[in-house]
Amino acid sequence: MSGGYALPWVTSNNGQLQEAGLSYFPERLGAVHKFLARARSPAVESLASSFSSRSESGRRISFAWSPQLIAWYKKSNTVPVVVAPDTSLRKDKTEMSNYAKALHLLKNNTTEQRLDDLQKSWSKLKKDMDIREDQIYPRLSYNSLDQVATVVTIQRALHEAAAYEFNIEVDTGVREYLSSHSPQERDRIVGTGSRTEKGTYGKYAKSSKEPDGSFFYDDDNAGLVLRVVIEAGHSEHYSRLLRDKDMWMKGTNAKAVVLICLKESLRFKNPHTAYENIEDVDLEVARMKRHIRNVRQRKTENGFYGPVEYRNHRWFGEMSDAFIEVWRVGMKDPVRSWLIKDGRAYERLRTTIGLKISDFLGDRESGAANIPDSDVYFDPCRYLRSLMYAMEITAKDRYNDFILERH
Repeated sequence: MSGGYALPWVTSNNGQLQEAGLSYFPERLGAVHKFLARARSPAVESLASSFSSRSESGRRISFAWSPQLIAWYKKSNTVPVVVAPDTSLRKDKTEMSNYAKALHLLKNNTTEQRLDDLQKSWSKLKKDMDIREDQIYPRLSYNSLDQVATVVTIQRALHEAAAYEFNIEVDTGVREYLSSHSPQERDRIVGTGSRTEKGTYGKYAKSSKEPDGSFFYDDDNAGLVLRVVIEAGHSEHYSRLLRDKDMWMKGTNAKAVVLICLKESLRFKNPHTAYENIEDVDLEVARMKRHIRNVRQRKTENGFYGPVEYRNHRWFGEMSDAFIEVWRVGMKDPVRSWLIKDGRAYERLRTTIGLKISDFLGDRESGAANIPDSDVYFDPCRYLRSLMYAMEITAKDRYNDFILERH
C-alpha cells in the first residue's frame, strides 16, 4: 500500500458527521510539493490530547472542534487542523490554505455525496491546483466499507523497489514456466503495475484503489480479468494491509493477494539542528554515498540490513523484519515467507513463496485447463539485494531532503 493522507469519517446512525481524522505520511512529495507540502505547517491551536506523533512514517492530525478553533474556522472558512506542539514543522498558517481546501472538499460532503461525488470533488481540487488528471501523484483512493479516503503521495525508494522488483521476479518466473508449457497462455498474462481499480462487488462497490502491482488474464469471453494483486508496506500497520487485502478479494474478486511487509526500526526522525559547514550540497551527498558504499559489504556479509548512519545520525534504521504473504480466497491463514527476521537475513530462504502458476491463469474451463500447475519460482537473494540498495537510496534521499531544507 502507498503511504499518504488517510481521512476516516465516523458517522452516527443518521449519517451525520461526528468526527474526522487525518493520518499524514510525509514521504517524498516531489512534483506535488506545492499542493501537499502545505500539510507541513502548524495550526493556530495545538491540543496535545488529540494527536499521536509517528515521526516520518506518519503523524496523527485530528480535527478538534474547540471554541477557539471554531472561531478560527468561521473566520478563515477552512478546516482547522491540530498538530503536535513539539513538531518541527515551521510553515505559517496561510500556507496551509491549499491543504485545508482538500480537507474541506472531502469532509463537507454528506454520506451519500462522499460515495457518489468524491472523485468529482477530487478532480475539481486537482484542476484548481493545476495538477493533470493523468498525473500519477497525488491520487485518491477510497474504501467505501470503512469510508476512508486516502491521498497517496510519492513513496520512498524502499517501498517502490519492494513492489517493482517483486513484480519483475514473479513475472519472470511465470513467463519462463509457461514458455515451455504453453506459450499461448503466457501471452495472456498482463502485468499492469500500479493503476486505479474500481470495486464492483458488495460493500466495496464504490471503492477505488491503486495496487502496488497487479496481473490480469486476457480471457476470451470476459476480457482482462484481475488475478493477482501486490501490496507493499514500509513500516505500515499490518492491519491496514489486511484491510487492503479484503478490499481486493471481496471488492474486485482478485484470485490471490500478495502482501510485502517491511519493518524499519527505529522509525526515522531528522536531526533537531542543522549541520554546519555544508557549502556544496551535491558534494556532501556524494560523500555520504561513498561512506555508505564503504560499510555496505561488512554489514551484508554478517547478515545485517541497516542501519545506515552518517554524521552520527541514522538515516535508515535497521530492517528488523521483512516477509511476504500470499492470500487466496477462502484461506484462513496465509503462506508466509520470511526474508529478514529479528534484524538478520533469514537462514531458510525459500525459492517459492506460495504463488502458483494457476493463480495467474483463467478458470479451469479455459485453455489453461491442461497446463500442469507449479509453484512460481522466486529468487530471494536477488530480491534482498534490491531491498538493500533501496534502503541506501532512501537514506540518501532523506539526507538530501534534510540538508536542502536546512541549508
